[in-house]
Amino acid sequence: MPIKLHSRSLSSLALAALSGVGLACLAAIPQATARPVPEAMAHSVPEAIVVATSPTYTWNGVTVSRTGRLFVSMQRDTPDSSTPSVGEILSNGSIAPFPGGRWNQYKFGNSGQDQFVGINSVVSDAADQLFVVDPAGIGGKPIKGMAKLVQIDIASKRVVRVYSFDTTAVPEGGFINDVRVADGYAYLPDSSLGALVVLNLKTGQARRVLANDLRLRSDQKLRLTINGQPYLNAQRVLPNGNMSVNPIELSADGRHLYFQPSGGPELMRIETRLLKDFATPDGMLSKAIESMGRGPFNAGMTMTADGSIYFSDIELGGITRRYPDGHFEVVARGPASILVWPDASRLGPDGYLYFPSSQINRFAGNSPTGTSQLKFPFHLFKVKVVTP
Repeated sequence: MPIKLHSRSLSSLALAALSGVGLACLAAIPQATARPVPEAMAHSVPEAIVVATSPTYTWNGVTVSRTGRLFVSMQRDTPDSSTPSVGEILSNGSIAPFPGGRWNQYKFGNSGQDQFVGINSVVSDAADQLFVVDPAGIGGKPIKGMAKLVQIDIASKRVVRVYSFDTTAVPEGGFINDVRVADGYAYLPDSSLGALVVLNLKTGQARRVLANDLRLRSDQKLRLTINGQPYLNAQRVLPNGNMSVNPIELSADGRHLYFQPSGGPELMRIETRLLKDFATPDGMLSKAIESMGRGPFNAGMTMTADGSIYFSDIELGGITRRYPDGHFEVVARGPASILVWPDASRLGPDGYLYFPSSQINRFAGNSPTGTSQLKFPFHLFKVKVVTP
């Protein structure tokens, strides 16, 4: 599939045909308390740079290998939709199914054991292993008993291991959304039911934790708006699918896992040594959660070595930085006609933060008309955040 590669800023794109699409910034406003206001709104905010566009497929996540190779995750929107699920964006303007062959050729009704059914995230680690999160989601709704995590060696394109989750780790209705990997363990959020799944990559043993802690679930008191209008679907209710604990990130030293529901209102962290000890009682884990204050309504976060967290800020339609002392700064924005619902981000070796526009609020189940309001092409962006 052709993919257009770009290196221009969004200012020129704002004058293109897509500029007729109206503003679509999303705000999360608690019933009684406002979210923290970024402090850098007064100065000029850089525009995100368009890296690539997809004229055919939707996407919601990106990762960058140690050598700068770009991989994207592409959802399966309907049972009969065609998508390679995982793709590598090449320098010649095309997208190559990865790892290729049967893995990228799922048809609804297949067993899916050696195929991508309906993925939601791709993340590469320091050893250039690509981890593909496959909740077996069709239109965001998971197929029971088919959730898995697939590990692929990027250099050889070899599938190293498939970690299948039973219904104890991911029960019916559970939706594993993202992943972080360090020190032989993987951490995955269940963004539908509200829990964390901890996976021992050596033994394959998985444990579901914090499923009874309400802080991991979507806060129904939050009022979400787009263009000042309530964010409601055709049934005039909040489209609340997969809004529980969703964004996660590991600290640079791997000692803490940061997490929160998409809408907040609380950013939290917990020591990974407790999560890795499967004998730690769930109640003790709940007590060990540290509140890190409030954070923006977001769909992804990336932490840099200095302890800053870069949020894919849905309300602002860009990237917001949380400094280690807790104050905020907007580091990139874009015309809301094409930067709609910034999603899962990753830092590249070039010091750029890469992130997609996923248009989640424009899918049929989330839109006020009950029909798809998606605008193609889909866009992938970057913004400079670190000097290598």
